[in-house]
Amino acid sequence: MSDRFEQLDRGERTGRLSIIVVLFIGIVKGFVGLSTGSISLIAQAVDSVKDIISLIAVVAGFRISKKEPSERFTYGYYKIENIISLILSTLILVTGGQILRESILQIINPTQISMPIIAASVAIVSIPIIYWLQRYTEGVAEDINSQSLRNQASDFRVDIYSSIIVLIGVFASIFGYPSVEGVAGSIISLLVIKMGLSLTWDSLLGLMDAVENPDRIIKIKEIAESIKGVREAYNIRLRSTGTFCMGEISIGVDKELHVDQAHRLSEIVENKIKEELPAVELISVHIEPVEEATRLVTIPIVEDHGIYSKVSSHLGEAPYFLFVKIVDSEIERWVVKPNESKNLERKKGINIAKMLIDENATDLIATSVSSVIFHVLRDNFIQIYKIPDENKAKELIDLLLDEKLERIDELDVN
Repeated sequence: MSDRFEQLDRGERTGRLSIIVVLFIGIVKGFVGLSTGSISLIAQAVDSVKDIISLIAVVAGFRISKKEPSERFTYGYYKIENIISLILSTLILVTGGQILRESILQIINPTQISMPIIAASVAIVSIPIIYWLQRYTEGVAEDINSQSLRNQASDFRVDIYSSIIVLIGVFASIFGYPSVEGVAGSIISLLVIKMGLSLTWDSLLGLMDAVENPDRIIKIKEIAESIKGVREAYNIRLRSTGTFCMGEISIGVDKELHVDQAHRLSEIVENKIKEELPAVELISVHIEPVEEATRLVTIPIVEDHGIYSKVSSHLGEAPYFLFVKIVDSEIERWVVKPNESKNLERKKGINIAKMLIDENATDLIATSVSSVIFHVLRDNFIQIYKIPDENKAKELIDLLLDEKLERIDELDVN
C-alpha cells in the first residue's frame, strides 16, 4: 500500500475512534443535562451531535479520497476533504448560534439546576477525555497534513473550554445565581462562533488553492538546486488538495545536456522532492535549457605548463589533469593536478571518474573514454567532448567556447 493510502487510512481510523468517544460523552451529557435542567450541558450534548455528523463526513472524505483518479477527476478526489472542512465549519457556526440563543433565554428566564453535583461531575470527567482526544487528533492531523482533522481538533479544544465554563455555571447555580449559567453558555457560543469563522476561512483558502506553508516553496527550491546538474530552480507553484499538495517547478539545466539525461534529471528532482516532503503528492518538473554561466573543464595533459600544456591522448595514462574555470565564457583561472590514478593496476577509470565528480567538473575533453568513465560521468551530468587534432589545452578551450568540439553522446571505446 502506498504512503498516501496509509495516511488516508490513518485519518479514517482517527475519525472512527473520535466518533465512538464523542458519541459516548454526548449521550451522557444529554441525559444528565435533561435530568438536571442544565442548559450548558444540553448545549454541549447538541454540540456532540454536530461533532458526530462532521466526523462521519470526515471519515467519508478520507474514504472518497482513496479512490483512484478517473477520466473526469484526473487529479483524484483529494479536494473532497476541503469540501468536508467547509461543511464542518458551517456546522460549527450553526451550533454556535443555537447555543447563543438558548443561553440568552437562560439569562432572561433563569431556571435552577437540579442535582448540580451530578452535572458538575459529568463536566469534570469529560475534560481529560476530550483533552486526550484533542491531542491525539491534532497529532495525526499534523502527521498526515489533514485540514479536516485540524478543524476537528480545534473543535475539541473548544469543547474543553466549554466544559470548564459549564463548571463555573453549575457552581454559580449552586450559590443561587442560575443566570450565570446563561452567561457561561453565551461565552461558549461566542468561542464556537469564533472558531467556526476561523475554520471557514481556512477551508475557503484550501478550496482556492492557497499555499498554506510558504516555507515549503523555499524548501523545494533548496532540494532541487542541491541536485547535481540543476543550475537553478524557479517558477515553483503549489496548490493544496486535501491532505496533500501538488505543484510544478522549472529547473535550468545545461543546454548541452542530452535529452535522455534531461529526462532522468527531471525524475531525480521529482523523486527527491517527494521523498523529503511526503505531503507533495505530485510535482511536475519542466526542463529549461540555460547557458552555463560557470564551467569547470577538465583536460588530460602530459606536462605542467598550465593552459598551454600539451594534451595527452590517453586519459588513464595522463600524468596530469588541467582544470579550467570558465565564467561567462571567459577563462577565470586554471589549476594543474597530478593523476593519482596513473599507476593503479585496477579501477583506474572509476578513480578518475570519482576525482572529476569530487572536483565538481562540468566537462571533460578527452580522445576517448572507457565504458566505466562514460556511464559514470553521464550519470553525474558531466559532458564529454572529443579531442580533435589540436594538441594544446588553450586551443581546445577556445574550440569549446566556440561550440566547435564534438560531444560524445554514445559510448566510444578504443
